[in-house]
Amino acid sequence: MIALKEALPFLLLDLQSALVHIGRGDVVDQLREAMIERWTYDENADAAYLHLQTPGSAGESPGETVSVYDELGINLDSDSQGRVTGMEILEGKAIIAQLEESRGSPPARGQRL
Repeated sequence: MIALKEALPFLLLDLQSALVHIGRGDVVDQLREAMIERWTYDENADAAYLHLQTPGSAGESPGETVSVYDELGINLDSDSQGRVTGMEILEGKAIIAQLEESRGSPPARGQRL
């Protein structure tokens, strides 16, 4: 696993700003501590999905989706306890390239980080 803040620091900064702007600053602290467990990429849709682990997350049932689509093209999924569990990134090819670079070698699609 790799920390979101280490793998994608500029994305995290953009997310923090967008979340505060829409009144969801409560999610920012979770993202600062989030670890990327694995990721998937749909080449046809150019969409990436990052499976995240945040402190206290333990596979609860799905909760809400927080959308910062208009600002960044990103949707954040949370569990029933409000903990961030995943991130869908539209136009995600560049993000996947950054993840591969942060690892030093490209993982297979869906591989754990």
